[in-house]
Amino acid sequence: MTTTARQLRSVHRQSAIFAQEAWLAKDNGQQDRSLELYRKAYALEKEVASAYVDLKDMEPTRSIILKSAAVLAKECGLFREAEQWLSHALAGNPPDEVAKELRTLFKSISKKQVKKATKAKPNSNVLTVVEGVFSMVDTVKHRIGVDAPEGRVKIEVPFDVNEIVKKYFDNQVKVTYQIQGRRKWLKQIQKAG
Repeated sequence: MTTTARQLRSVHRQSAIFAQEAWLAKDNGQQDRSLELYRKAYALEKEVASAYVDLKDMEPTRSIILKSAAVLAKECGLFREAEQWLSHALAGNPPDEVAKELRTLFKSISKKQVKKATKAKPNSNVLTVVEGVFSMVDTVKHRIGVDAPEGRVKIEVPFDVNEIVKKYFDNQVKVTYQIQGRRKWLKQIQKAG
């Protein structure tokens, strides 16, 4: 093993430590700290991934390192960079299982980009209407979910409404809701069409 390979392995391990700390911070609700740690992890992993981009005979290590860089870029909100790392990884010869993971990750990042691009700042005084398939009822958290073209919208419902909204399950619905703080509250639900 060359000194360069040892150095890259060391940098990769340090990146993994920062990433684990970032995940723990995120899990504990420390969003700013988490992002700071993810950025540190990504800066290190980017260095390692750059060294592996052209080493197509180093599979599966190459594709795993590039995937790691993509995941960290995604956590930093750098979706385009994440897609680029995934493209590089898929352009090599990753094992089938890793290639499948790379494609799945690529799709999830693409969805996040579309969702981010279409997301508007909500106005809490305005009623909002969403149409989609009524696909989720959470009787514990008193929430429903509507799968709209832009993604699932979760809406809070009053305690006594759960039984009423269940009759719309698995149907196309038109839901009107109002935003209050970080929550969306059901105002009306009806079958679409």
